[in-house]
This record gives sequence, structure tokens and C-alpha cells, in this order.
Amino acid sequence: MPSYQTLQVLGRTFVAGDLHGCLSPLQSILKQVHFSAENGDVCVLLGDLTDRGPDSLGCLALLDQPGIYSIQGNHEQMCSAALHNQSLGMYCWLGNGGNWFHELSMEAQQQVREYWLPKIERLPLVIDLFTAEQLHIGICHADPVFNDWQTLLTALDTYQAEERATLIEKLIWSRERISLATKTNFLTGAFQINGLDWCIMGHTPIRPTPFRKGNCIWIDSGAVFPNGYLSVLEIGRELHCHQARL
Repeated sequence: MPSYQTLQVLGRTFVAGDLHGCLSPLQSILKQVHFSAENGDVCVLLGDLTDRGPDSLGCLALLDQPGIYSIQGNHEQMCSAALHNQSLGMYCWLGNGGNWFHELSMEAQQQVREYWLPKIERLPLVIDLFTAEQLHIGICHADPVFNDWQTLLTALDTYQAEERATLIEKLIWSRERISLATKTNFLTGAFQINGLDWCIMGHTPIRPTPFRKGNCIWIDSGAVFPNGYLSVLEIGRELHCHQARL
């Protein structure tokens, strides 16, 4: 898998929280804001495209749409482990919403294995993004691990074997920082990622959204859960959050 992808956006920048198969709220928001890839607009998905919601295949199809980018989340990694028959992989995936795969026809399952799985596995772990206003935005699924963005990018380039596996696990699974953020107004240094204007994350459902501490912003609003909704953050000189429900 590529460690990270660098994007220079020419139009507007949008970042969408965890979809989990909830395609229609994203479509509604992108229509509402007149999203235009032709005009240089970019929408980055925070991973966890599939599982639990009504349209996992439709969310995967976003990966073929112009102007849409995505990082890997923990559900992409669970899908990969399951379809590669790793120990307990299918058990873990089914326990976290992967049952949609077995509800597909055999032909559609084969398409997921042969077409979508390689695309999922080629998604970067991190996106290093510069807006048209030259704001520097770090995008990762769960946590940037370090308090300095360049340290993370260097670690992704250089860590090997077990050290790299531990780093990736924290990137896509950790809830330590957001747990701390919801419990204290102290330790402000933990919520300031050096080298960035904003660090955008998902993974942990939290409402109201966006939830901000320092330059860290979490935007997973639990779209697939009762009373949840999808949040799409528009990032420019000001921040605007667009929201829609299933």
C-alpha cells in the first residue's frame, strides 16, 4: 500500500466522515454544494467506506469518480484480511458489518475480489493536502500518532516490519487522543499537530460534529447509527460543515 498521497487542490476542498455504506447523504451534500471536479473541487473520504450501511458497493464505486479521493480505514483493512483468508479475518469482518459481501451474488462477490479489493489496498494511509488557499491539511483515519506531521510522514517512509505494523495500527485504530480530548481542557499540546493548519480525522463517532481541539478536528458523526448523520467539512479560509442523514 502507498504510505501517503500528496494533493494540491485547485478548487474547493471537502473532507467527508466515515460513510459505512451511507452513499445517499454524501450525494445529497455534493449536489447541494454544486461539487465540480471539472472546476478542481476535491472531496477526500476518511476511509471506512463500507459495512453496516445500505450501499457498500455504491460507496466503493466512488473510488472511480473524478475528484473523489480516499484513505484507508480500519474497515478497509478488515475487508482485505477477510478476503485474503487471514486467521480470524472473516470472523472479525462479519462481526463489524461485512455481511453485505455474502449477500451479493457470486458474480458480484468476484467483482469485489478482483476489482475493488486491489483498489482498496492501493489507497493511501494518509493524505497530505494543500488547499487552493495554501492551507496545509493532514488527513488520517484515526490518529496521526505523533504531534508533528512531518515525523509521521518520515516514519511511514522509513519504519519497517513490526515497527511499521504498530504505526499503521495506531493510524487506523487509535482512540487515545480523542478520548483525552473529550475528557480534559488541559494538555493542549496533545491537540496541536505541528506543521499543519488542520488535522482531520474520523473513526470515532462523536456528536455534535465537527469536534475540535487545537488544530485537530474529528468529523465522524456516526452516519450509519440511529440519530447519526454524515458530516462533510468544507475547508477554506473559513470552515463550513455540511450535514445530511440517511
